[in-house]
Parts: sequence; structure tokens; C-alpha cells
Amino acid sequence: MNFDNLENKRMMSVYYTVNQIYPWLYSIHDPQEVFCYLLVGSEKALLYDTCYGIAPLDVVVGSVTNLPFEVVLSHGHIDHVNGAYQFPEVWLHPADRELCLRHTSKTARRKIAENLGAQHTVQDPDPLKEPLPLDMVNENNTPTAFDANAWVPLGAGNLKDLPHGKIFDLGGLTVEVVAMEGHTPGSVGLLIHEHRVLLDSDAANHHIWMFLEESLGMDVYINMLRRVKELPFDTFFVGHQDNPRPKADFDKYIHAAENIDIEKSTPYPAMVELGGLLYSEGEVSVVFNPKRVKQ
Repeated sequence: MNFDNLENKRMMSVYYTVNQIYPWLYSIHDPQEVFCYLLVGSEKALLYDTCYGIAPLDVVVGSVTNLPFEVVLSHGHIDHVNGAYQFPEVWLHPADRELCLRHTSKTARRKIAENLGAQHTVQDPDPLKEPLPLDMVNENNTPTAFDANAWVPLGAGNLKDLPHGKIFDLGGLTVEVVAMEGHTPGSVGLLIHEHRVLLDSDAANHHIWMFLEESLGMDVYINMLRRVKELPFDTFFVGHQDNPRPKADFDKYIHAAENIDIEKSTPYPAMVELGGLLYSEGEVSVVFNPKRVKQ
């Protein structure tokens, strides 16, 4: 695949930016610095992730294609699932269901709205018992029409259990659900066979969070990377940038994860109560829990 000659069309919505990466693949940029992806076949489309859901995402999808479409969530984290309520049903691996419900709760949404600087009065009698990754929320990017009171109680929507290996036939695009556990137990990627492209959101990227309470052990993450690396893809895309990455980057991720050195690591400045440490090798960094690393 020749990255130098990509057709690259940018279209603006009121809130989101849509970027046509390939004729069949679009990224949708949420200004809270997260991306979801829209795959368009000849018969159906598929939306991978739903960002924060602060502005209407379904309208943006409709501006790109009038085809019927499925919605798949990569994992249960707050910045990928809070737009799920906008759709009749969404697919999520069951291992991340409880995580998703916590991260779309009124408590979680109230925290997002507070970080956005929005005023609201919704209260939740059940306090959240775990920290949330909210450091990317940017109050300067709040849409002027955002109604926090209406948005906070909307929840996760209708979640359907997504099995590993499920195939979505979009017409000329065969999309396979790939297990990518580690960052969270239920993280999944999408393998597009005809184009040898993998979408993996946060499951494998140059700055991986493996220090969260729901994150699995580093050995699980490394084994996942090794297994997925053997799949038939040449290029992959992640959840917080939309530039194509070569498969060879998986070797860098594996090397960094296998060679974590606590002595060469530094305290991670976000969610300090979790005691995360940051280990870096060139452009690759791993935020890890020292208790889950074999030295």
C-alpha cells in the first residue's frame, strides 16, 4: 500500500472532523483528542468506537454514507464508549461490559462534564470507586449547544455481546473481530482482510496504558502482541492518531514491553494514586504497574 499517494479529503462537521484516509476508510476526530473509524463497503458500513458522545456522531456518519451500519466498541473506556447511546445497538466484548457501564454511568459523565467546565445539577448516589482516565478532556473544545443535564444520564445504550472471530461482511470488505486483550480484558481489533489493515484503538500503540486497575499483566499483553503480529495485515491504525502505522511497529512494542526496566522508569504524572511508572524506548512508551512486571 502506497502511503505517499493516499487520497486525503477533510470535511468539517460542527464538532467532529472527518478525514477520508482510503476510499473505504474514514477517521472521525473528536476534539477531545480521540478518533473513531468508519468503514464503508458496497452494502453496509461499520463504525468502530463512539468517542465521548458530546455531540451527535450519528449525524456525522449519515453525512458520509446512507448505508445501514453496525457499531463496534473497541473496549469499555470512557473516551471510546460514551457516544454509544446515540445508536440502536452497539457490539462490545462481554469482558468489558461492566467497565463500559461504569464509564458511561452518571458519575463518570458528571466527571467529564465538570472537566469540560459545563454547569449541571445531575447527582448520582453511587460514587465511583475507581479513578477515570479524564486527563484528555479539554474544556476549550466544548460545543456551545452541549446540554450536560440531558447528556449525563444517557448511559451506555443497548450493548450486544461481541464474540471473537465474528465476521462483518460489508460488501467488498470482510471485517474480522480480533482478540487484543491487555489494555483491558475485552479489547478487540478489526482486521480488514481485503486491504490487510488492522484497526486496534488503544490495544497496541506507541503509548500504551497498562497500569489501570482493569489492565491485565504485561505477560498477557506481550503474548497478545506476538499473536496478533502473525495476522495478515501490513498497516494498522490506533485510537488517538489517524496516521497509518507499519506492522513493524509491533516489534518495537514487544521489545519495549519485554525489556521494561524499573530503574530506568519514571513516575507517571496522571492518576498518581495508581502508582504507574513510565518506561520509554525511542518513540515507544509503556505505562505499567510495577507489581505486574516480571523482573
